[in-house]
Amino acid sequence: METTCPVCEAGKSVFYANIDGYDYARCVSCGSLHIANDVLVDIDNGNSTRLYDEAYWNEELCSARTRARGESLTRAGEALLYCQRPVTRFLDVGTGPGYLLDELAKQYPKRPDLFHGVELFPPVERTSHPKYVEGDVGMLEETYDVGVCIEVIEHLTPRMLGKLADGLAKVSLPDSLWLFNTGMPDYVINEDRGYLDPLHRGHIVSYSLRGAAHIFEPRGFRIMALPGKSFAFVAEFQPAADALDFEYRIYHPLPHNDALLRESGLMRQAAFESARAYFYYSEFMARTEWALSLQRELGHKK
Repeated sequence: METTCPVCEAGKSVFYANIDGYDYARCVSCGSLHIANDVLVDIDNGNSTRLYDEAYWNEELCSARTRARGESLTRAGEALLYCQRPVTRFLDVGTGPGYLLDELAKQYPKRPDLFHGVELFPPVERTSHPKYVEGDVGMLEETYDVGVCIEVIEHLTPRMLGKLADGLAKVSLPDSLWLFNTGMPDYVINEDRGYLDPLHRGHIVSYSLRGAAHIFEPRGFRIMALPGKSFAFVAEFQPAADALDFEYRIYHPLPHNDALLRESGLMRQAAFESARAYFYYSEFMARTEWALSLQRELGHKK
């Protein structure tokens, strides 16, 4: 099995694994993992491996509620921490039942117009939050400063992700920042081999940074890894300056956004501690690898 990678459209993809009867491949160039190309075409034509129907949401609602109270709330806080423009409007892309909107409303009861959400396939059971919108991000008329997209893009074909990137470009302002939480190839291979799951959760692609950059950069975004996180990256739209180091972003957030975070002690503490912990973990791993490589080099010289 060798095909042209549908993500980077340049490298060759070779067989990776058969999962629930579906072949998956890995691009030797960009590293992305994806379901077979012919299946991606079928999905683009409306024949999904997993329908996002009532049965799907019955299985998903519990984990969606748990994420909203934990990691999703933390990722939302991190997006505010990293963003280099003052935040007045936040968008949860692919908000599902909208539980994250509800949790954010609890943290910011005096800011009813700050947090928004959009969902293309809404479940029957969902939030009554007034800023919940049913539809595609590209249909939104307003612009947004920052947002998250949590456990969404692994469900999307490269063509679908390109459409999402088009929509985000339409609603973004210069320096708007989007944080994507998704299992990337290193995460799938080294931490959760069951993440790719065509029939139950509908996970069909694991996008690498290079793969995401190929899709997002032509639309005006800069793609950046989040230190220590094999399950997240950020995209900044039309950034006004060179990329700032994430250590600087963590310890020197924009004053407006820092004040916003401080309105919710929980949000700021969770965001800061998560960002800091993963950053220093990545530094530790890099230094460990340097020490091991030096030890190997010295061993060869004996």
